[in-house]
Amino acid sequence: VIRQALTEDWPLSRLDSTLRAILRAGVYELMKREDVPVAVIVSEYVDIAKAFYEEDEPKLVNAVLDRVSRRVRGEGRGKDAS
Repeated sequence: VIRQALTEDWPLSRLDSTLRAILRAGVYELMKREDVPVAVIVSEYVDIAKAFYEEDEPKLVNAVLDRVSRRVRGEGRGKDAS
């Protein structure tokens, strides 16, 4: 799921173990925690990424989780109706 949501300039091999763990946890919540709004999940994992990274990684987390949410829930971060 994560590999499919990545862009060509961010292949899975470029991600370190911390970033992969953040994405895995976020994807898990998007897929299994339907009671939690997409916007909340994405925002929380972007904040976690910001605690570890100062460059483009938080933007990547935002983009990947948004793409995954559109695939698994049919909604993106801005379309939450809760």
